[in-house]
Amino acid sequence: MSINKAQGQSVKYVALDLRVPVFTHGQLYVALSRSTSPHHVHILLPDPSTDTATTNIVYPEVLLD
Repeated sequence: MSINKAQGQSVKYVALDLRVPVFTHGQLYVALSRSTSPHHVHILLPDPSTDTATTNIVYPEVLLD
């Protein structure tokens, strides 16, 4: 199930593959919060020897009045 389709849903098990950065702002929270129990969340992390990370991009000009 995609993260967008999971919004508003509750699922018993959640597995996230974070080896490739695919999230936009706020999607990680949505993905993690769909599980009915924190014990049912499984996350695949990138190899620490590689230099890959999910970048949090915020456009401050959008937030200004």
